[in-house]
Amino acid sequence: MTTAKSAASQGLPASRLGRKFTLLWSASSVSAVGDGMRDAALPLLAATVSSSPNAVALVTVAGTLPWLMMSLVGGVLADRFDRRRLMWQVDLVRAVVVLGFAAWVLVASPPLVVPALLAFVLGCGETVFVNASTSALPEVVRPEQLEAANGRLEGGLIVGGHFVGPLLGSALFVVGAGYPFAVDGLSFVLAAALVAALGRSSASTPSPRRPVAADIREGVRWTWTHRGIRLLAIVAAVASMAFYLAVTMLVLLLTKTLGASPVAYGMVLASGAVGGTLAGVTSGRLRNRLGLTARIGLSFFLMGASLLGLGVGSSVALAAVLYAVASFGVVTWNVQVVSLRQRVVPRRLLGRVNSCYLLLSRLGILVGAGLSGWLGSAFSVRTPAILGGVVLLASLVVVPRLASLEAVRSRPAGLDGAAEPDPDPDPDPDPDPVDDPTLPR
Repeated sequence: MTTAKSAASQGLPASRLGRKFTLLWSASSVSAVGDGMRDAALPLLAATVSSSPNAVALVTVAGTLPWLMMSLVGGVLADRFDRRRLMWQVDLVRAVVVLGFAAWVLVASPPLVVPALLAFVLGCGETVFVNASTSALPEVVRPEQLEAANGRLEGGLIVGGHFVGPLLGSALFVVGAGYPFAVDGLSFVLAAALVAALGRSSASTPSPRRPVAADIREGVRWTWTHRGIRLLAIVAAVASMAFYLAVTMLVLLLTKTLGASPVAYGMVLASGAVGGTLAGVTSGRLRNRLGLTARIGLSFFLMGASLLGLGVGSSVALAAVLYAVASFGVVTWNVQVVSLRQRVVPRRLLGRVNSCYLLLSRLGILVGAGLSGWLGSAFSVRTPAILGGVVLLASLVVVPRLASLEAVRSRPAGLDGAAEPDPDPDPDPDPDPVDDPTLPR
């Protein structure tokens, strides 16, 4: 049972989750602002280099490919090396790359292949960074705080990457095409400094002399043979496919079918960011009120019902509300399953298992986006949203099968691969002998 103090901690601000988490959250949020600026500026730059729609598509594809090519390798790196050190080193490399690109853009107009190459290189770094950061979080907070911590991280990513960053990036691009990239590079430097202040990771790692393929096979084998995690990964792939099946045609559904203006379309997207941020803030409290399967079931119901409503609805205002609810469901799902993996997977394998999970999820996104275009052309732009919502609602039938993972709670250090305590943990500001994080729950 969760104690009163533990329950209260879920609603505390990031600073009460500990100094190390505050540093990690700050680094993530700063980097998210820079990423949002770059995400807004790269398509604008591609459009100035070439008027062809393929120019923007090339940059987008180049940024997506690393998730298919590098995810498994990124997981191996996250398990082999000090995760915190790996994070700040990757950020410094990305800072050098982006600042060099910014200098080029400020003095000359680069050919289209250069922004595409930039997107690819930064995407490769992102696969390593995401694997390392996701695997490092259990070393920073206690197991019962994972939902609250992941929720705070998700909220920071949404606010920085979807609100502040794109606004700053597009505004700076008007002043000078290289400025958004220069600020993005500086954000990497600041994020690296914040992560470096965390100190060394406590993770135990296998020998780097072992063949990479052997490490990958071990991670894939563990993911596939663990019945609960295997089911979770398959469900995640299906959910990603269904969600992107629905939302890929959102711009056409709103602007062509419902006659919304570009400004109205932007407002609908902004409502999604609001819903996602709210989910991130309330994730810790939700954990105290609902069991794991209930939380996952709620997220699937909210996503499925909202997307189904988007497919049959006829109001832009209603679409904004439904998209906010769907985004609330997405972030709720993300927080629950990430926290669950961080509890269940042995620390030495966490990077590789995360990489398998991310790879399946990205494959689901690509399949969903491709099917969305085909169904939208063959039938109507409403069809993908309706079908995506139906698939998500139908997926509720497998949620009870995740009940076996419900029993996973805080465990004694090192038991069954559970995370060991940080060698230099933050002191508990209000120690409670009853709320011992090493006791099973």
